[in-house]
Amino acid sequence: MDDNTLQELRDAVAALTEQVTSLEAKVAKLESQQAIPEADLIAIGAAVAAYFGHKAKVRAIRYGSQSRWAAASRGRVQDRSVPHVR
Repeated sequence: MDDNTLQELRDAVAALTEQVTSLEAKVAKLESQQAIPEADLIAIGAAVAAYFGHKAKVRAIRYGSQSRWAAASRGRVQDRSVPHVR
């Protein structure tokens, strides 16, 4: 290898190392500032999987934003059975 080519490679590696270090610092700063919503993470994951050609199957759906109290109240409201009255 030529000395100029070797020096160019070293410079390129040094530049890339500097960029990675600055990006890691920015990501650490973002992580400490705010939490990423679960819906955004799911959308990002789906986009990455689709880009790489992974065909996922939906196996379960979970609604995590509803409290148990709200779900129970909704169940009582939508219940069509006749209550026992004496």
